[in-house]
Amino acid sequence: MTNYESIYSGASDPLFPQYQLPQYASAQYQMNISTIGMALDPRTANQLNEVNVKMNPGTRHLEVQGTMADVFESIPEPHIKEIATLMRLNKITPSLHAPVIEASGFNSQGGWNETNRMAAEQQLTSAVLRGAKLDPNGNISVTMHSTAQLPDMDAISKVKEGGEIKDKRGPFLIINPETGAPQTINRDLSYFPEQGEFKEKGREFNADRELLKVNKESWLQNLAQINRYVGIGNQELSQLFGKDNPNKINMEDPAIRKELKEILNPNFDINTLDGVAKQRAKEIQGVINHGQIYLRDAYRGMQDLFDKAYKSSSGEDKEKLKRFANEIAPQINGLENNPLEINRLSEILETGVRVLGQIETPKTFVPMNTFIIEKSAQTFANVAKNAFDKYGEKSPIINIENPPAGGGISKAEDLKLLIEKSREKFVENLMKDGVSKSQAQDTAKKMIGATWDVGHINMLRKQGYSEKDVIKQTEIIAPFVKHVHLSDNFGFEHTELPMGMGNVPIKEIMQKLGEKGFEGKKIIEAGNWWQHFTAQGTKNNPFQPTIEAFGSNAYTSGGALNWGNSGGAFGGYAMGVGNINPRVHQTIYGATGFSGLPQELGGNIGGEQSRFSGTPNQ
Repeated sequence: MTNYESIYSGASDPLFPQYQLPQYASAQYQMNISTIGMALDPRTANQLNEVNVKMNPGTRHLEVQGTMADVFESIPEPHIKEIATLMRLNKITPSLHAPVIEASGFNSQGGWNETNRMAAEQQLTSAVLRGAKLDPNGNISVTMHSTAQLPDMDAISKVKEGGEIKDKRGPFLIINPETGAPQTINRDLSYFPEQGEFKEKGREFNADRELLKVNKESWLQNLAQINRYVGIGNQELSQLFGKDNPNKINMEDPAIRKELKEILNPNFDINTLDGVAKQRAKEIQGVINHGQIYLRDAYRGMQDLFDKAYKSSSGEDKEKLKRFANEIAPQINGLENNPLEINRLSEILETGVRVLGQIETPKTFVPMNTFIIEKSAQTFANVAKNAFDKYGEKSPIINIENPPAGGGISKAEDLKLLIEKSREKFVENLMKDGVSKSQAQDTAKKMIGATWDVGHINMLRKQGYSEKDVIKQTEIIAPFVKHVHLSDNFGFEHTELPMGMGNVPIKEIMQKLGEKGFEGKKIIEAGNWWQHFTAQGTKNNPFQPTIEAFGSNAYTSGGALNWGNSGGAFGGYAMGVGNINPRVHQTIYGATGFSGLPQELGGNIGGEQSRFSGTPNQ
């Protein structure tokens, strides 16, 4: 006798672990489904519809996507309120990905300037304030990229040389903070002898040494330019006031000073003079005006250099600059534009060049990585302060994300430093408003953290890093992580697959985060899944392959059943799981639908279509 067990495929009870299928739980790490969320499709401004679709699988967390600035600006304000209501009614916790813009204010076309930094600050503040509306109860996570368009400014690749793995650094990037102009220094060997020693094989590149050399060259060039202008100006004036000039004009003679004052007056009409006197007046005007042009340029250049030197100097150097400033202060009012004091201006310039040449070289250029971190930290700290001023303890949490490896501030060491600097500046902002230092530090620690994108850091493999290096990066940043982005890849391209489909060492990464007490949300970012695998719409939602990879529990309330041991399994007939009505059932027990029944019992008329096809039987 044939029984149902012989015709139904599957297991009698999928709750026993021996029935776990090998193609599931590929991440080798079990993750509770209640902590896993999903990013909405970043390509559309219709995020409201995205919420409607993406909450269907039962996810408890959704991340609104404002990644593309123009798309984010296209989300209507009523939609933000509607999204908040929809999530609240369905008990979904929201988060927000802010627009990916360069927080430092650096622009690849024009370099850095403060105007761009302030614009970035305003745009990110707007995103945070809009994000706060998604969760009136506060503490919503808003993710911002550490950089948007910059390459790794301290790039290190792992290369194999002579059987050993060695670090190969990229070009050394520096920037002039005054002009915002970047500069590249190649990491070449140096052969010129130093400290009385010549090395035939050359000296290895030393960033500090090369930076000092560049700053010295720049400083000396500026001093040389001033000196050159002073020299040209003095050469012109020597025609009238030179020591060896037999016809030299004595500027100390009151009668001559009176005559010169009259001739050099802009309102003086030279045509009132005749003959030799007129010619002489023209000569004096031409020489002094021409000499003044160069001396004025030199004077303005010396002012700029003095200000730069004074801001960066200390100790004896600062004292030298003070003495010089106190010496000339009583004499310089109107000196630049007074032709009768042209000789005195020349003397002050010569003394100034000598003093500026005696002090330690100011830092005209600084490492670009250091500068970008400093400016980005200023932006993030100000954004946090703007949010705190409006929402206080219910302010959104600003989580700074590592961009794909190879981009600026993508390694854990740099991201850690950026977060620390941002917190320091935020503390300073709060203390200006009278908040105690300890309270400000607690607030900063709460409000500014990291979003760790596991797929982004895995792309270090493209630079020769190993799986162990990727895991070590997580260990470094773990104490700062408040939010995680889940995406898989093979370490070379920014593919964003569901977890378990690439080689991201997610088990070890999550274990390292767990050691530091991480309990935040894990948001699935699967941009390539939307792009390549959604021909059937929501049927190819990346949520299911992710929870299968993690062997997540089937219900947020917990229980033994999980996606690692039930996905694809067919249960017994009585359990109502699996193919409970396969075609073979009808072969044994009866007709397949109405199609196999006799006509008198409602079956199809021969040669005609089914009554369920929309065409009635005839």
